[in-house]
Amino acid sequence: MANPFEKVFKFPFKFNLNEIPNPETKICIVSIFGKGRLNPFCSKATLFNSLINKEVFQGTEGFIKDEVEEGNIECYYDAETRVMFLHLLSFYDTNLLAKKCQDLGHSASAQELYKLCHDDDLKHAKTLLLLFNLSHIIVLCHPGTTFDLSYLKLFHILDNIRSKIQSGFIETLANIPGVSKDWANFGRVCTPRMLFVFENPAIDIQTEDGDTGSAKMLKKFPPMRKLQIRIEDMIFPILRKTRAITNISNNSLFSLPFNQPYVYLCAKKNEVNDPVDFLMNQMRQNCFPVQEADPQTAAQKPKPYSCSRRKQNPLVPDSLPQSSSSSLPTMSSASANKLLGPTSLKTQDQCFKEFIWQHVEMVFSKSVNDNVGRHGIDPIFELPNLATWLNVANSMHSYYLSESQDSGTSQMFSTLKNLLDISMRFSENRCNKVLPLAESAYQQDLPPFYITSYHLSRVNKAKRVFIQYARGPAFDKHMAELEASCERFWKAGRQQCEALSLTGNLCTNKVHYLPSEVPADADDKKPVCEHSSLVRTMAACNCGKIQAEKDDPFDHKSANYEFYRELESDCCGWLEHIRFPVFTPTTPDAKAASMPSTSSPEQPPPQTQESSTKDTEKTDAFSTLSELSLALSLGQLVLQATELDPKISQIDEVREATQTQEAELPLSDESELKNVNRISTEEQSIKSKTPPSRQHSTTEYLPYMIHTKSPPGLLPLFSSFSLCRLGASALYSHMNGLELPGFLAGSNFLLPWDIPVKSEPEKWPSVSETFGGGKKRQQRKLSKSNIETTEAMTSVRIYLGMEYECPRGHRFFCSGPDKVIKVSSNSIVKDNAGRLTQMDMPLYTPCHCKQPKGCMSQMMRVYIVTPRDTPNCPGVRVLINPSIQPGPPPCPLFHPGLDSPLELPPDGVWVLRLPHIYQDESSIYLMPTDHQELHKCYVQTGMFNHRILQ
Repeated sequence: MANPFEKVFKFPFKFNLNEIPNPETKICIVSIFGKGRLNPFCSKATLFNSLINKEVFQGTEGFIKDEVEEGNIECYYDAETRVMFLHLLSFYDTNLLAKKCQDLGHSASAQELYKLCHDDDLKHAKTLLLLFNLSHIIVLCHPGTTFDLSYLKLFHILDNIRSKIQSGFIETLANIPGVSKDWANFGRVCTPRMLFVFENPAIDIQTEDGDTGSAKMLKKFPPMRKLQIRIEDMIFPILRKTRAITNISNNSLFSLPFNQPYVYLCAKKNEVNDPVDFLMNQMRQNCFPVQEADPQTAAQKPKPYSCSRRKQNPLVPDSLPQSSSSSLPTMSSASANKLLGPTSLKTQDQCFKEFIWQHVEMVFSKSVNDNVGRHGIDPIFELPNLATWLNVANSMHSYYLSESQDSGTSQMFSTLKNLLDISMRFSENRCNKVLPLAESAYQQDLPPFYITSYHLSRVNKAKRVFIQYARGPAFDKHMAELEASCERFWKAGRQQCEALSLTGNLCTNKVHYLPSEVPADADDKKPVCEHSSLVRTMAACNCGKIQAEKDDPFDHKSANYEFYRELESDCCGWLEHIRFPVFTPTTPDAKAASMPSTSSPEQPPPQTQESSTKDTEKTDAFSTLSELSLALSLGQLVLQATELDPKISQIDEVREATQTQEAELPLSDESELKNVNRISTEEQSIKSKTPPSRQHSTTEYLPYMIHTKSPPGLLPLFSSFSLCRLGASALYSHMNGLELPGFLAGSNFLLPWDIPVKSEPEKWPSVSETFGGGKKRQQRKLSKSNIETTEAMTSVRIYLGMEYECPRGHRFFCSGPDKVIKVSSNSIVKDNAGRLTQMDMPLYTPCHCKQPKGCMSQMMRVYIVTPRDTPNCPGVRVLINPSIQPGPPPCPLFHPGLDSPLELPPDGVWVLRLPHIYQDESSIYLMPTDHQELHKCYVQTGMFNHRILQ
């Protein structure tokens, strides 16, 4: 069975306590804690190597490198001396702190480093409580020669917590076998004796050369001993006056011996900083020949390797410092008296061994009594056996350092945490004082309710006040509390609705529910109302006869449909309308269609020529059929292209026959109108027999406006366009213009569009032709008849107008891009409609109203005066096909959803109302803020066309 004590082990002990050798051996426990220097090859516990006569305790680069991450106490049991050595590792060891900082890297914040150090301080304090309860002797190691006064605060905190926690551990300690009653009631083996070791003092002593036999080595270092006494005289009154030690040692955290030295100074010594160079020096020392030694020296036994490491070879130049160890054998009382007699030459390690061993011997003799005064109480002292102590150490480690603790112990350790962190307590008090000031800065001069951006600006103001006065590690915690407090204050009835209108204005109401929404919580007392931005504009109805205030719209339905529908009851509800295609559901569970990702729009070519006849109709029919999706055409009859050809040819045949009959028979006005109506009726009846060019869905609707990227076969719930008839064409007077409200002076006139047509002359005979005679009259008759039979050219006049409307209600017509109509003094329009039919008209243009900052107007209506049919003149039909691009590319083209241009009936004043807001599935197209982009928003040419009836 392997001996578990052959190497360093750690808390908690994981080996079987029943298998340890000599479990009944009485042991002495010596612990060391404090601060270590930056040296990866040695630690503060390296001093114990001289007591053990082995290289057991090494630095963080030694074999304990992996153990450091798991436990913070190194343990080693020396069976020969019966001493248990404990070494406390913490961030007070510079090696460990530097290693941890390297692991954190440069990305770690100051708060993370503070939390790391604070957690280690708490763990360090808990482990010190464990050591003070388990040890007989405690060594405080500190670099330098000055006593660190920060230990006074730590000792007072540990003493206070120990007295409160001790009662909770008595029951657990009494149930452990081998624990005496005094030990269980006292909670620790004894009041540990504190020893102080100061490393690297400023005073350098003589060379440690035991072979020279010089007189200097025979001295007892009076200067060094004198310095030790002076330090003792300094430490004792400090600890006494701060009540860290008292007359009765049982009531103190630790004690000091009053008749023995308790301060040891380690002089400058040579240590190994680089093991490679050290081994090179050893090789040189062994390979180079040395001078013959003295007989007295040669008679001595060869020194062990550990002793050779501490000696500097004078034959090798530039030798490196070497580590400390010991060549002394195991320390027993007899061997100690022999080696440490007055005739021996003492090295520094031997002096430290003598310093420690005098206290260890008193522990084994149970003669430790550090009470002061004549009426002192006998100190409680326990010399435990090995097995019992290991069992108690495991239980205490679990009690102090485990995460599962009872409420009382957890509360005590919380108190310990607060007592240790003075910076946190100061910061907490400071931040608690500043926090109300910051909250007052936030609440000062607040409106009744406000939006998030204003809330955040006030939070930033409160933060600036807090940052100005708050300090310390509690800063982040109280900063979060300040933000949460401001958030609660804002949401307690002061939160404003942040819905944006389509024009970018905020709703000015409190947070509310819409009438169509149902509150999820019955106790929710938010108001129910519509959105309102308190922004209103002047707008005319569909026909343009009346104007009313229009609320800022929050959806395209209220912008393009609901406002105008409400005005129809007072104005244009009785007018003749042409309805654009909309969604007609066949099931009650109709839903909005899911929109796929749209691709770049393919704009159709403008139809500006009269050649858009049956060839174009065939092409449109075929392209429309190819776009039909399978889902929309299931269960519906779709004619093939071979079935469409006879229908289209039938239309052409009927049209040619009608033209032939019209040329042969002179008709009166009334009969001609009937004939035209008959032609139109026959043509429409034939076209009605042909299948529609697009099959529309009756279960899914389009949730936005129709445009060139919209999926085929889907229609919206409502149309954003409107087309109505104001009256007969005689309603418009070219001398007075349109008498509608809101038009600027002289800008209410439509532009004439003359269409040349071929007219037929009248064939009534004259009087001379009826009663005259003779050869000359017959010749004149023949020549006149030849002239009259030739066809004469005439023109049919159509009036067009594109109305622009600004938010203030001003209206005007434009004769071209950014050109307002001008009339002469006698109300004669100087321009014609040529630009309107042949150019792209801008969607936005500056308004000519007298405003300081100017105002932009938007094209809202298109007026068309269709001519009435007259005798001896072919009829002219006006075709419209509106297509609007409201934004820069890749903005799609918006249209009312017509498969082909719409033919307007004759003899009427028609008003086409355009949408106010243009919206697709991804964005809302408003007027560009950059005026350089305005020319990219336009009404596409090809909106107007005509057809001449033959």
